Amino acid sequence: MGCSLDVTCCIPTRYSLTILLMGVITHFFTLRSNFSIIVVAMVKYSPKHIDNSSGEHECYVNTSHDKYTEVHESMAATLLGSKGYNETNLEWQENSTAHTTQDKFSWDPITQGRILGAYSYGHVFSQVMGGFLEARFGGKKVLGLSMLLSSVLTLFTPVAAFSGEWWLFVVRVLVGFVQGVVYPSTFGMLSRWAPPAERSSLLTIASLGETFGVFIGFSLTAYLIVQCGWAVTLYITGAVGLAFCCLWCLLAFDSPAEHPTISVAERTYIEFNLEDTKKGRDIPWLKMLSSLHLWVLIYIHCTDSWGFYMILICLPLYMDTILNFDINANGGLSAVPYLALMATRILSSLTIDALIKQSRFRKVNIRKACVLGLVGVAACLVVVGHVRCDATAAIALLCLAMAMRGLMVPGFYPSYTDLTLGFSGVAFGVSNCVSNCTGFIVPLVVGVLTDGNQTIAAWLKVFYIGAAISVSGSVMALLFLRTDPVSWAQDPDGDNLSQPARDNLMSDVGGGSERTDVEAVFLYESTV
Repeated sequence: MGCSLDVTCCIPTRYSLTILLMGVITHFFTLRSNFSIIVVAMVKYSPKHIDNSSGEHECYVNTSHDKYTEVHESMAATLLGSKGYNETNLEWQENSTAHTTQDKFSWDPITQGRILGAYSYGHVFSQVMGGFLEARFGGKKVLGLSMLLSSVLTLFTPVAAFSGEWWLFVVRVLVGFVQGVVYPSTFGMLSRWAPPAERSSLLTIASLGETFGVFIGFSLTAYLIVQCGWAVTLYITGAVGLAFCCLWCLLAFDSPAEHPTISVAERTYIEFNLEDTKKGRDIPWLKMLSSLHLWVLIYIHCTDSWGFYMILICLPLYMDTILNFDINANGGLSAVPYLALMATRILSSLTIDALIKQSRFRKVNIRKACVLGLVGVAACLVVVGHVRCDATAAIALLCLAMAMRGLMVPGFYPSYTDLTLGFSGVAFGVSNCVSNCTGFIVPLVVGVLTDGNQTIAAWLKVFYIGAAISVSGSVMALLFLRTDPVSWAQDPDGDNLSQPARDNLMSDVGGGSERTDVEAVFLYESTV
């Protein structure tokens, strides 16, 4: 198979398309996660734990930045001694190159929680629309427009912040709204590009963008903030998003049939192995929204999202207020758990696809076993609160929690396509709409529990709530999870022959281009 107009050369076209989708999700999660670090940099420095009544158990200073904090405070006291110490004159300094003259804002924890959750308010309302738009116009246009608008809005974010917190809130709501189409459109595109036996692997490759995006959003953002300031960091992020948007428009295509350079063998292999779904069927909204099996998936999705948002949004805040890491260490260490997540996803996707191909285990049992990873997430969250000021143990436990969660993408999320077939984009849009409510509920809960009470005891309540919700998701999966297609998702006019019968039928096809296509599929499958 020759090289073609793809992201990479001499690899199957469906993998090239998946790499592009990974880039889209990387952009998506960079804009989503970097704001957790940026908000920490935007808020004025205030001494920690002054009002804590349980001070004997709190982590006043983390050893990772103890010395330089003392040096800067002593220097400030010396330089300002003649004028008198004024807290507003002492900006929190990460290192000698920090842009300490940049404006910062006096936001209490509840305000910070509202701003951090603003993205999810908009994200909720475009999920179902994203699935519908993808089915109507194709993922190429929908995802391209999403990247374009979100990048432009990111460029305007600093202006909104200086205009007032509510302007910033509105811009973040809009960024969340235009990016809400990303996952529904991704599922919709993969339903036309991913054969069932490769669905876990391709979905895992695409979802690696989540890890890369968070890693960039945390570690690189922290570095850029120190070097350039938080506003310039947003300008750089927006400009990079615009550049990738151009690349997407040139290289992405909605289906194998529309790709101009895909080989006949690969196109036939993909189309022949996809489940029978009739293109252009009306979406059965009533049957979909009243499907108990779909709502089981939605509930499990919500429990997974709760733990995800708690780590994504609140981990930088926990490291800042409890473990007292500086901005550079905060960004770098906040990204570490996502490396564990990536490793687990890659390894588990290979294992899960192999188990499904061998058919030694029922697919539904494999999916259920993967959801049990949420129990491990719950256990890690509980223990994190009990290690108190041991930062190394806390980071290790959060890495283990994310590693457990890594089983979910290849193990659980393909259930949407298994269950709803060609309607998976819309179905996942409905699910993501509901589950993303946790994106603004979690920071608000954390804000309420920790407002004026930045203590380990307060954060323990946060961790216990998250653990209980995670366990409930595993229980729901064990009792009610289903993976065989529901009746309303199947094409009533489709071919009802079993796969062996279809194979026999295809082997008997004679003459002309049809014979050539079948032979090409055989040759293609023997080389991959």
